[in-house]
Amino acid sequence: MFTFVGAEYIIANSLIALKKAKNQTNVSLSELNKLGFYIQQMSTKKEVDAVFLISQDQMVTAACDFPDYFEYNAAEKTICVKQTKQIADLASRFVGYLPWNVTAFLVKTTNEFVQSSSQADRQRSIQ
Repeated sequence: MFTFVGAEYIIANSLIALKKAKNQTNVSLSELNKLGFYIQQMSTKKEVDAVFLISQDQMVTAACDFPDYFEYNAAEKTICVKQTKQIADLASRFVGYLPWNVTAFLVKTTNEFVQSSSQADRQRSIQ
């Protein structure tokens, strides 16, 4: 049986990982698109029984559906953490409500993606 994972979980986990790795509180739709593609690839490879809702429209809709947590900037095409919220607030709302194996996979995969993009950014800045 498949678990459907809403875009809000991907946004929240992305923002949590970005805050920890880069002290960044926003994410572009382009970055979310790349992350979503990576999550889909890895879920197939690891045989995770989940469907991740990762389209750009789903990301924007999720950000608008959770205005207490996210702000969507249409001009810059970014989603950020609402100023009244902390990363801990995102974690308490969006981590742990999915089946354990799906939550663990999502957190691990998102952290891997952010870490690998952080390393790539550092390599580019050195060159």
